[in-house]
Amino acid sequence: MLMAKESSFMALMAFVFLTILHVFITLCYRSFMIFTGRKTPTDFVPMRHGAQDNFIGRVGLSHSNCMENLPLFATVVLVNHLTIGSPDISSLSWHYIYARLGQCLVHWYSVSDTFVTARFLFFLSQLALLVVMAYKTIIG
Repeated sequence: MLMAKESSFMALMAFVFLTILHVFITLCYRSFMIFTGRKTPTDFVPMRHGAQDNFIGRVGLSHSNCMENLPLFATVVLVNHLTIGSPDISSLSWHYIYARLGQCLVHWYSVSDTFVTARFLFFLSQLALLVVMAYKTIIG
């Protein structure tokens, strides 16, 4: 049975696996394109420079978003775990992961105005959760 603070570690690992999923999707896409002769290995731009008008470009940009936010989330979870007497933030960390997953899925799906707004709202909720988790960790 997981203790409460270990659950926030599991949320952190879920974030890591979500980030790895982006790389796996890109790897499969690129491998398929190379093995079918549609592209050469040098035809690809870095993932973070992907065009938003195609799925794989949106996956690349979503991956960049994950890479930008993973260190912040990891820092809060780790400091919370190491600070004696810190309140449990595992529930908040899982809500953060759900919002991150929602943002990724919306990012992958579309860049229409509605979906960009939804993506922004998912991001705002993550930011708010991160601030609350950091505050609880610091104040105790």
